[in-house]
This record gives sequence, C-alpha cells and structure tokens, in this order.
Amino acid sequence: MNFEYDWSISKACIFRNYNGGYLHKITDFDRVDAKKLLGLDKEIATLEKNTEAFCRRKAASNALIWGARGCGKSSMVKAVFTRYLYELDTPLRVVEIDKGDLWVLPFLIDDLRTHAFCFVVYCDDLSFEARDQSYKPLKSILEGSLEKKPDNVLVYATSNRRHLVAEYENTQEIHQNDVWDELLSLSDRFGLSMGVYALGAEEYLSILASMCASVEEFEALKMPALNYAGIKGNRSGRSAQEFYRLYQNGLI
Repeated sequence: MNFEYDWSISKACIFRNYNGGYLHKITDFDRVDAKKLLGLDKEIATLEKNTEAFCRRKAASNALIWGARGCGKSSMVKAVFTRYLYELDTPLRVVEIDKGDLWVLPFLIDDLRTHAFCFVVYCDDLSFEARDQSYKPLKSILEGSLEKKPDNVLVYATSNRRHLVAEYENTQEIHQNDVWDELLSLSDRFGLSMGVYALGAEEYLSILASMCASVEEFEALKMPALNYAGIKGNRSGRSAQEFYRLYQNGLI
C-alpha cells in the first residue's frame, strides 16, 4: 500500500483499493453550502462544534449521522468539511474510505498518526449484515487496543441504520445477550450520534421554493412536488432537487 501524500497541498483524498491501494487526490471537492440545507441547523451546528474542537486539538468525538435516505446526512457532512477544509484556515484533512475497504484502517491509521494534521476518516452509507465481520477493524480503531488511539484521527460516518449491524438475519431475531451486545457496541463507539429525519411538508416545500425562479413557479409546482414525494415515499432535500431537475428538463 502506498500512503505517500502531500497533505500540505491537498486537503482531501479517497482511498482507492487498486494496485495495492493508494490515496487518490480530490481535485474537485463536492462543496456544499450549509445555508442551503434547510431543517438541519441544529445538527450542522453540533457537528461544526465537534470539528472545531478537533481542529483546536481539544478532545472530540467520533460521529455517526443516521437516518432515512435522502434526508441530508452526506450533504451535512460535506457542508462541514467545506467550511473547515476550504473556508477556514485549519489543520483538518479528510480521507474517504469505502465500507468494503475497512480492512485498510489499521494500516492507514499507523500512517496518519505520524503527521501533524488532524484527520477525519469518512465513510458514507455504513452498515453491516449480522454475519458480516468486516466491521471488526473499524471497531478496533474506535475502541483502541494495546496501542493508544491517535489524538489526531477521528471517524465520521453516515448510515441508514441507527444500529450499524443488522439485528435480524434469515427472519430470525437474535436474542442472545452476548451477541446483541456485540451488535450494539459498534454504534456505541461513536460518542456523537445524531438522527436526521424525513422533512415535514412545510420544510420540503421551503427547499422547493429556494430553487424556483419565481413565486408563480413555486405555486404551480407545490402540488406536483408533494405528489412526487408521495410516489418516492420520501420528503427530503434530495427528492425536492430530483423533482425540480425533472421539471426543468420537461420530464414532469
């Protein structure tokens, strides 16, 4: 594996599991304006405070943001990264890693702990099935081992599940206390855990209004947009954006 990287120049990268593994430089970061994420002010402020403390080298928590699909979990994390990577002068650096590559975490952490920067290892859409043992390296990093956990590394993750490991398998509920404790313990290792929920109709329409070119356009689109969300089964910022994109392209 090759973890050589110029952290003084490039602030974010993705681990690519190819040809032994390497850190891919992100040249076009997907920047998100926190002001455009309606209904998430409290959650964004909490994650910002945690990130601010981390950047100031104070005690900070690993963070898990969970909730229904399309409700802004990933956008919220990107908004915080946008601010602390590119809008403020901070020592923050970010490494994105896919759930399928968690095996590399111990080796990656060994390298990151030797640098002077503050690293967030970010994993989007994290979840595991009951017999999936690939979460073990993550759990080891979160709770530590004989070696002290590095002070300059945190883990931020998003998930559709409050409990990252599935509670059911083959339609049979797992009752044994020791197994259940094992399943819950992974989520418990995230000191900061926040749920993000589906939007109400008013919040959903507020997002639509922010995209419309005029009040007249918004009024004409309100009911079709609500119907679209009903068909999708999800009132979310993503649904509002998808609806408006379809409208602009003449598909609705």
